[in-house]
Amino acid sequence: MKYIVVILDGAADYPLEMLGDRTPLAVADIPNIDSLVKGGQLGRVKTVPAGFSPSSDVANLSLLGYDPGQYYTGRGPLEAANLGIELGPDDLAFRCNFITEHDQTLFDYSAGHIRDHEAKILTDFLQQQLGNEQIQFYSGKSYRNLMVYRGGVSLGLDKLKYYPPHDILGKSIQKHMPRGENAERIIHIMNQSKQILSDHEINKVRVDLGENPAHMIWLWGCGRKPQMESFKSKFGVPGAVISAVDLIKGIGKIIGLEVLEVEGATGYYDTNYEGKARAALEALKTLDFVFIHIEAPDEAGHNQDVRMKITCLERIDKLIVGTLLGELQHQEFRILVTPDHPTPVELRTHTDEPVPFLIYGNGIDASGFSSYSELEAQNSPLYFEKGSDLLKYLLAK
Repeated sequence: MKYIVVILDGAADYPLEMLGDRTPLAVADIPNIDSLVKGGQLGRVKTVPAGFSPSSDVANLSLLGYDPGQYYTGRGPLEAANLGIELGPDDLAFRCNFITEHDQTLFDYSAGHIRDHEAKILTDFLQQQLGNEQIQFYSGKSYRNLMVYRGGVSLGLDKLKYYPPHDILGKSIQKHMPRGENAERIIHIMNQSKQILSDHEINKVRVDLGENPAHMIWLWGCGRKPQMESFKSKFGVPGAVISAVDLIKGIGKIIGLEVLEVEGATGYYDTNYEGKARAALEALKTLDFVFIHIEAPDEAGHNQDVRMKITCLERIDKLIVGTLLGELQHQEFRILVTPDHPTPVELRTHTDEPVPFLIYGNGIDASGFSSYSELEAQNSPLYFEKGSDLLKYLLAK
């Protein structure tokens, strides 16, 4: 049996008046996904446990079968794992966004989705100007970079209140700085970055081109190195992950899944959708499980772009799900399709409501539904209060 999980990051949404009180999922032309619903089971799953922020790290840990209450230590160390950054027991890894600041407000959480090579130059510059034995900066992909604070646990920096930048768009920077004992250590670094980056040549060119500059860094999502058992020992199947973002690839490395690189996988609207499906099919020749993550719908939700959210869902249906079904139809397989969390267009940030999922394949009976949407899933009795139980259900003999 082959098992495939397709993550539509942030795809779940609220009904929108401009769509006739329907959601992007309900409006999107997704015939392949709808065909899976007709032949399989539709339900809902709560991927974010009570007391946790509705973040992609928490939600995807759940969907990989790992209870965040037991395994989650923060976002930063998960991304650090993919970059090969070694963390000691007293070290903290922070997510380090390049942001655009305007009139003391957070104008853009991604600095215009800054290009990889520009972000690397700026990250290297930060390391040159601010880095030392205690503080180090590492470049990731686009605006998603990292800072490591050696000895940060003993200073209590993991106990501070941090604000994800995509949650405070258009809001005051000063009012959302880290809070708690020793917070001034982190605030000082963020303020210094503004002085250092504002006049950098990269940002002067971006302004001249009408692009949002990387005026400043925003530190959040800190955590210490997690301890997690391997996926194979936990579930008995060897597998792989396919994603453009360090977060998902880092989780994969920590739990011993193969991390497959796909040329043209960007983590944005223009990602190589079909390339991800082809990589999954190739992996399934020797492995039994593939976890395919697509970031694009989430980015559209954050950008408040309804049209693009629908377009990305249609691309996933045609180029990923359609490609998979075309090759797997004569094999024994099961497929799970689900968002990790909602990213409602009207809110531009994540929420923690249950999300709709579908499961199709060998041994899965049809449950009488005809289309894939949030409203349709609410009519199903199939519900998982604990997100980590859903994968066990998929893998059950």
